[in-house]
Amino acid sequence: MDGDSVQSMSDFKQQVAAVPQYGLKLKFNHVFSDTRNQNLRPSFRQILSMVPLALRYIPYYWKVAREGRQVLMDYWYTENGKQIYGAPLGGIGAGTIGRGFAGEFCRYQLKPGLYEYNTVHANQFIVTIKDETGATIFHSLLSTYSNEQTTAANRGGSSSKSRRYSRPKTPLASWESGLDASRCSYTALYPRAWSEYDLSEHGVKLVQRQISPIIPHDYKESSLPCAVFVWTVENVCDKDRQVTLTFTFKNGTGTKKQDAEGGSETSAFTQGNARGVSIRQTIAEMPCTYCVSCRSSSEINLTRCERFDPSGNGEKLWNDLKENGHLTEKSNDETLKSKDVAVAVSGQILVQPGTTSQLEFALVWDMPKVHFQKRGKEYHRYYTKYFGKSGDAGPQISDYALNNYGKWERLIDEWQRPILEDADLPDWYKSAIFNELYFIADGGSVWFTMDDQTDLPFDDPRLAYGRYSYLEGHEYRMYTTYDVSIQYDYKDSIEREITEGRKHLYDGKVIPRKIKNSVPHDLGDPAEEPFDLINAYPIHDVSEWRDLNLKFILQVYRDYYTLNHYAQLNAENASKFSSIEFIDKESMYDTYIQDNRNRPNGAGSPIDSNQKAANRKSASMYINETNGKVYLMDAVTYLKAMYPACRVVLEHSLEWDKDGDGLIENSKAPDQTYDTWVMDGPSAYCGGLWLASLHCMSAMASLLDQNEDSDRYKAVLDKGRASFEEKLWNGTYYRFDAQSASKNSIMSDQLCGHWYLRSCGFDYDVFPKENVRLAMRTIYENNVMRFCGGQLGAVNGYVPSGQPNKDGRPDTVSIQGEEVWTGVTYALASTMVHEGMFEEAFKTAGGLYQALSERIGMNFETPEAVYAERHYRAIGYMRPLSIWSMQTAWEMKKLRRD
Repeated sequence: MDGDSVQSMSDFKQQVAAVPQYGLKLKFNHVFSDTRNQNLRPSFRQILSMVPLALRYIPYYWKVAREGRQVLMDYWYTENGKQIYGAPLGGIGAGTIGRGFAGEFCRYQLKPGLYEYNTVHANQFIVTIKDETGATIFHSLLSTYSNEQTTAANRGGSSSKSRRYSRPKTPLASWESGLDASRCSYTALYPRAWSEYDLSEHGVKLVQRQISPIIPHDYKESSLPCAVFVWTVENVCDKDRQVTLTFTFKNGTGTKKQDAEGGSETSAFTQGNARGVSIRQTIAEMPCTYCVSCRSSSEINLTRCERFDPSGNGEKLWNDLKENGHLTEKSNDETLKSKDVAVAVSGQILVQPGTTSQLEFALVWDMPKVHFQKRGKEYHRYYTKYFGKSGDAGPQISDYALNNYGKWERLIDEWQRPILEDADLPDWYKSAIFNELYFIADGGSVWFTMDDQTDLPFDDPRLAYGRYSYLEGHEYRMYTTYDVSIQYDYKDSIEREITEGRKHLYDGKVIPRKIKNSVPHDLGDPAEEPFDLINAYPIHDVSEWRDLNLKFILQVYRDYYTLNHYAQLNAENASKFSSIEFIDKESMYDTYIQDNRNRPNGAGSPIDSNQKAANRKSASMYINETNGKVYLMDAVTYLKAMYPACRVVLEHSLEWDKDGDGLIENSKAPDQTYDTWVMDGPSAYCGGLWLASLHCMSAMASLLDQNEDSDRYKAVLDKGRASFEEKLWNGTYYRFDAQSASKNSIMSDQLCGHWYLRSCGFDYDVFPKENVRLAMRTIYENNVMRFCGGQLGAVNGYVPSGQPNKDGRPDTVSIQGEEVWTGVTYALASTMVHEGMFEEAFKTAGGLYQALSERIGMNFETPEAVYAERHYRAIGYMRPLSIWSMQTAWEMKKLRRD
């Protein structure tokens, strides 16, 4: 390699590692101006409608509590946002550990689907700086986390004080922070984050780069339970500086009951370039090993402390570092005052004037086997496909992470850079589009292997990609939402029945938990046995919800369209996707051939030529024969697998058209996702989804040569389109519904069906272009601009005044009518992009995101809903991921413009 190439590569690495221009940017002492909580005060009219539900909720609540389970949707003890969070740590589906933007370790999601909102004081980075004479000139925690700040946030308020560190009485009372928080800055661009410390008065500047392995199309890396912290140390003075960085970590998750169980064992390890200390423990009766390590080199004096007491005052370890600049073998306290235990790893380097050096640390949590609260089954995390199920992979993963994080960053940069360099996209969007992705990993996500599922056919993608699912929200603990592999879970669930009767809280009726030929609301509660006990949601009889069946059909077609589109794109432009480590077809065939489940007598038995041929045929569904690369799966094969389930649920849905006009009716109940908002007769939201699903079913049937089905659904669609326009179009928008108290409300989600169709590559096949454009304009002028001046997204319902030059008001018939749903706002903005309303789209979405990130402080805990003032609802919610539909729309429009 010539000198220019070396320089070019060096410049590229610096570019990838540099603090980005975009992202969430805060000073460590930032205080958010908008103080909110979840202490909602519904109006008297709204309360009246909820009294029967509340009366049934109380005995339900106590019954669940007596069984030792967490209530699925706890309205008694709600979580208020803490206004402290930054980008969380970890890959997908193996648990996450939260970080605060001021350096704290907080919010643990290691028990599948359950959160512990704890800031653990023993989990810290510490800096020690010595001058050229060897004298210590600065010694401090690298966090300015304040207990007072959290106390205020837990009350739903925000401290008026600076986020300057306030030393607690216990534990670790000797540990102090001497940082000037106003000179420390934070940037988050998920899955990475940067913390900058200006210690120039001591001759040093520090930058910590936090990297989690979230990489599109790379399933091995993205499943890893780890994060890497790269510290860049710059000497900005004219004297030598000796700098020590120490990483400390304790057992457990900060919950007193859990951490006091005892039995934790610590030991030092060396694995490749990683030297560290491990803590073997159990968390909720599941083995878990923490590994804290540093990358070793000849320039680093690397020392370790195998054990100290995190409940003591920490004086011995603190003073060892302050005096010596490194840990000693006796840094641990002579006796532990509690059953808790903590460990530390330290790296000391000499940094000469005008130079920079680097220290790299890794944090790993190896928790390979997990169960849910009912302990009906044992599951293996997906990363065990690569690192084994024994629970001793922590050191190996540590070394792997420290050796490969550079590759992760390169791939992350390749993925993000086209969006970040798009000059037509606003700055706030470049933060939002990536930071909202935190929920993929930190949404209670689980990702399990399915290798032992002998009942699955060989061509089921779950065998290759496992089972992935995430929660509806941090507080709404139901495994739900769709993806390609998740669609198979839902397909399988449609035929299932759970005949056990359950009293529903809304109307008191006792209905079977799951009826046949219906799409379930969710895949279960982590406090029960999800994937077996589906439909955990207890409020309504979801078998009669009007939107679930229809969304299943629409999302099946959306997945078909996406698979087909990207398979063609990849085949034509494979060289552009250098970041994807494709598997060649022979390797895929070998995988199937070696699969013990395909052997008639189990492991070790021979495979005859007929079996080998069958396996090659099964494997071929993953192969694009144009270039021999492996993609998710073949689109038509996927469609064939899904079509029977789609047909079943559509036939069931036809029963909701009571008057035979081609349009389904709502049941004078909240029979859809707006589960407190009554719809009566035909409605814009459900009716639009119905028409869109008919169109997709007709298209799917035609693709699969089911011409009779295609013609039949097309005939119903033609009749339904006419009824929809006649009964709901009022000249400027589609009315909420035909008969309820909200019938004249402007619903921001009225074109949800059209949004799905545009995402599926259709144009105006169902809804007239002129009506769509006019309705979108009406929504923008009313639900967006006449609500909080366009600074908080789109309110769900808006009642026009009926008088010229006068504003209307939010729809207060239902509490959900006056809410802004974050995910719906992003989906609405996506529809605006499809319609060429670019300025309106970014104004709508930008007003919401900027309010949440800059004023309300709900970063990395985006709520489901916000109100005009004072309140929000349901922190940490999945719907905001719909912001990625804006990117899909933007790319589709760019292709057409180009």
